[in-house]
Amino acid sequence: MTVELIPVIEVGYHNQDITAPDKYPYWEHSELWDKYNSDSYKKAGFIDEFKPYLAGSSFYRLSDLTDNNLAKIVIDHTQEFRDGKYEREQASALFGGYVLRVDGQDNYFPQCCGDLADIHYWERLSNGQNSYYEGHPAPQIKFKGNDIVFDFSVDEFDEHFQPTPTKITLSMDRFELSKAVERVKSELITFENRLERINQDEKLNIDNIGGLLIWDNANYE
Repeated sequence: MTVELIPVIEVGYHNQDITAPDKYPYWEHSELWDKYNSDSYKKAGFIDEFKPYLAGSSFYRLSDLTDNNLAKIVIDHTQEFRDGKYEREQASALFGGYVLRVDGQDNYFPQCCGDLADIHYWERLSNGQNSYYEGHPAPQIKFKGNDIVFDFSVDEFDEHFQPTPTKITLSMDRFELSKAVERVKSELITFENRLERINQDEKLNIDNIGGLLIWDNANYE
């Protein structure tokens, strides 16, 4: 079994007065949603094209973000913090999280309110600790020996996972998840270096920008 955690950022900008498609879900009408996202980004002032992780989605792998686009995302995401409208502890990491991929298949995507600081959630699971996940909905977690069992079942009127997980239950060796955590942490360190270059080039003057946009989350104290 091969387990991967793919770090992605969720990029919104759906407040550009562009009419959204009326066909759902986005992954079944990806061409419409890709065009809507592209038009929204252009109107918001992005220079480069985006390459979505999943067609139709607003998820973008860190390594697929151009420097121009990433700089605008960081500047916009931190604007109110830099303007003093809220304190550092009230700021959030970049929205998105981690796609859980098992044996080359994407099984679970970040949900609403997920962010890059959710790496702590995955790390704790890999250590055999049931952990709070700020995103919603969240899978039910059980430990059976060295296996972690994810239960994605929902009742009819509950909030549903998007996209729909490929399996209702998914079992994996937690040591394989631990390897995935270590690999993605290395990728996050590379990303942190990119953030620091943007911090310097754009003169944002954010102390420990990696801590702010990747690692910090009060729920994991």
